[in-house]
This record gives sequence, C-alpha cells and structure tokens, in this order.
Amino acid sequence: MNPALFDTAAEADGLPRLNTRNLQIEASVLKKVPVRAVVRFRILPVAVKGETLLLATDHERSAGEIAELNVLMDRPIDWVLCGASELTQLISHFYGLGLDAYLRWMDQSSGEGSDALNGEPPGIRAFIDEILREAVAIQASDIHLEPTRDNLIARFRIDGVLHDIPLPQGIGAFRKAVVSSLKVMANLDLADRRLPQDGRFEKRMAGGQLDIRVSVLPTRDGETLALRLLNRSDTFLGLHELGLPEMQRQQLDRLIQRPHGLVLFTGPTGSGKTTSQYAVLDEANNRQRKIITLEDPVEYQIPGITQLQVQSGIGFTFAQGFRSVLRHDPDIILVGEIRDDETAGIAVSAALTGHLVLSTLHTNDSVSAATRLIDMGIEPYLVASSLEGVISQRLVRLLCPQCRRAHALDSGMQDEGLPHMPPLTAESRIWEAQGCPSCRFTGYRGRVALFEILELSDALRSLVAKRVASPRLYQVALEQGMIPLRSAGWHQVLQGRTTLGELLRTTSDISPRRAGMSAVSS
Repeated sequence: MNPALFDTAAEADGLPRLNTRNLQIEASVLKKVPVRAVVRFRILPVAVKGETLLLATDHERSAGEIAELNVLMDRPIDWVLCGASELTQLISHFYGLGLDAYLRWMDQSSGEGSDALNGEPPGIRAFIDEILREAVAIQASDIHLEPTRDNLIARFRIDGVLHDIPLPQGIGAFRKAVVSSLKVMANLDLADRRLPQDGRFEKRMAGGQLDIRVSVLPTRDGETLALRLLNRSDTFLGLHELGLPEMQRQQLDRLIQRPHGLVLFTGPTGSGKTTSQYAVLDEANNRQRKIITLEDPVEYQIPGITQLQVQSGIGFTFAQGFRSVLRHDPDIILVGEIRDDETAGIAVSAALTGHLVLSTLHTNDSVSAATRLIDMGIEPYLVASSLEGVISQRLVRLLCPQCRRAHALDSGMQDEGLPHMPPLTAESRIWEAQGCPSCRFTGYRGRVALFEILELSDALRSLVAKRVASPRLYQVALEQGMIPLRSAGWHQVLQGRTTLGELLRTTSDISPRRAGMSAVSS
C-alpha cells in the first residue's frame, strides 16, 4: 500500500502505525502469544508496557476477536496497525519461514519427528513450497539447507551474499524428512547417504517456471543441500538497462562494432559477466551478421542466434566446439569461458582471421587479461594484435530506499575517496543500510554493475607486445581516460545508491596507488 494511503487508513481506524524500520522485538515478548494464535489471528506481539500487551494487526478487529484474545492473553491489549505484506514478513522473520505450513504438517503427522517416520511425512511438500516461494519472491539465487546435530539451518544467497533465514522452532526434529523429500523431488537415491549426489527438478510457481539444481553432500551431521534456482521466465537485460555512463556506453558500442578481434569480460564468479554478454549479443543481433555461441549452460534463448550447449561428458568441449563453429562462417562467436591454453589459442587465432570473438576470463582487473593470456602460452605479439578490449565488472548491492540512512563523511572516508574522485566537501553525505520488511531485513534490494572498460590503443599494444607488467599498463590506461572500478563505485556511493562497505567489499584498491600515482580524476 502507498505510505500516504496507509497513514490515512491508520488514522481512520484510530490506530497508530507501526514503525517497522530496524524493528527489534525481545524474545520474552514473542513468547507472550502462542505460536498457533499468531498464525490463526495474524497478529504479532510488539512490546509489553506495564501489564498491557501491544499487538500488531493488518486490519480492524471485530469485537468477538478482541474478546477472545483478551481471554487468551489474560491481560489488556493495545493495537498498532501494520501493512499486510509487512506483517507477513515480520511473522516469518521472528517466528520462522513457513510457520503456517509447518504447524499444519505437525498436526497431520501428530507431532512425530521425521526420524521415526517411513516415507514422506504428510504436509512436508507445503513447507518446502513455502521456502521456494519466499526464495523466488526475494530473488534469491541459491538456497542452502544445512543440518546440525539437532537442528536445520537455512540460508539464502541474496544479491550475492548469504543471509540466515529463520525456520520454525522444532524443525530440527524433521531435518531428515526435509532432505529426503527434496531428494525424492530431484530423483536422487534415498538410500545412499555416503556419496555426493546431483539432480534437478522443475517447479511451476507464480513467478514462472523454476528450474532447480540440487546438490547433496554427506557431512558429519547429515546431508547438506544446495539448491540453485533458475527462473526460466526471466528475461535478460538490454544494453541500455546495464546502467553504463555515457562514456562507457560509447566505448562498448565501439567494441561491438569491431569487424574482428577479441573482447573479454572479466571478473569473479557471480559478477554479472554473462548478463553483460547477453546484452551485447542482443545489441549486435541483426540479419547482417551471423552469431554463434558456445555456452555451459545456455541460460537464455535469443531468437536469430545459433546457441550450442557444451557437453564435456561426451567430448564436446569449448575447444572442440570452437573448431566446428569456425566452419559455419560466423561473424561473431561467443565462447562462454576461456578455460585452458587450447581454447585461448583458438580464440586468438579466430580473432586474427576476421571474427569478433567474445569470451570471459577470470582476472581481477581489465589490464591483467593481457598478462593472463600471455601466461596461458599466447605469444605477446599475438595478444597485442588480437585483443581489442576488456570489460571488467563487479556487482554491488543497492540500498533499500525505504530504510536507508544518511550520515556525514568522516576524515577517513574522505581520504578513501580522494584518490578516486574529484574533491569531496564536508557537506558530502553517504548512506548506510538499516533493514525493514520491504527488503526482508537485509537493508538492500537489487544490484547494479560497476564497469571498467579498457580499449587497446597503439601505445598499450606496444607495451603488451613488450610484456610490460600490469601496473604500468594500468597507469597508461588511466592516463588515456579509463574509469577504474572503484571510481565508478564512488559515484554510486555519493548518489546514495550503495554503501561504502559494499564498494570496499567488491572492489580492490585501484592501481594508481599501486603504480605510484597520487590521484586520479574520473
């Protein structure tokens, strides 16, 4: 509900509005209301003031409900109004995800622990579905279910960071049942608890068709599960949606229009390289150029592009596929990753013989890509001749606009920023995360990419051919106007889109300082 409309509704009901920003509720207060009453009446105990219990609700209560609750609580009750979706999130946060399904499961199984049950306990699928629904709603990429000696721990990877997800109290008694049910869904061997297993299943949910990859590992305390969630209904971003500044957008446009050469995307796993590659392919996709991709796996279908799935198990590797692709007269070739010397050699050869080759490489910054190719056995003069550009990137989490908080820069923060930004003032502000139901108490919602784009100039090609070290290459690139990752990130920090902590977590200190430069202006 719109905040203004919600405030109007609160006034009409004569109830104060609950401030959910960074809300803390003591455990002793939560125990004042039976768990089943929380689910049945959709209420949340917020505080105790003297003898009065303050309860949050999302609608006006009838006289009968109030009378029943007064008898059940055996104390005076005051009310505070909360949005329906906020209340749902608060109940999950303080009492555990899937509480309603868990209680129904307990009723159906008469409260017996899963260790005493043969087969799948009734109601367990509803509990697992609730976990999957929440993961999809919050756009988690992975679910980790980890057993301990007497409990089950759940963690979601949200925007690249793992977060503990509360589960209902007592779920530990059913931990084996949860694992067994997921193994059944993924067509895995229930009897084998000694060896790792991998499987998959599909699930139709409100957000679309979900492809779920399941990996099971045997541990001392039981089998631990990792679920990778792939929503087949998602669409990839267009180039205009990547959030590139105008200068970097022009650089990328120039690289895409190259008739031949090697363009590399670098960064750690999970930095958004595949998303950027698909955006580039979509931009380059026209009837004048034939595009073929070699991927593992093919994540999005793009009409008009020939996409091949690498299958190493039968010998169809990147290197073998590359050779076959070259016989189909492509203009643009995308290779999911340069993993070995053989693939690197073929990619460079194709780039030198009239093809535009796109691929990924694991390096920490843009200039290190040239050094990495040389380390893989490619002659320096071939790297200098074939490499056209490198796009290095990172993903930083965006602050939740509902609960972020501003504060002034202290001297240490200003010192951190000065080498990478124009001078900051005492009035400059940065923002920090808080946490609220809108962001599932993470303080963040979504991510944005930071880019560092290197275009190979004649001066840089000459240095690459001479095997000059990366710091010197970086210095020359900066002198020629390249925007480093941390400089791009500082703009996001000062605009209030992310935090200084996020920037420091995802980017390394840039090479100007490493190369002996005192300052860089973007």
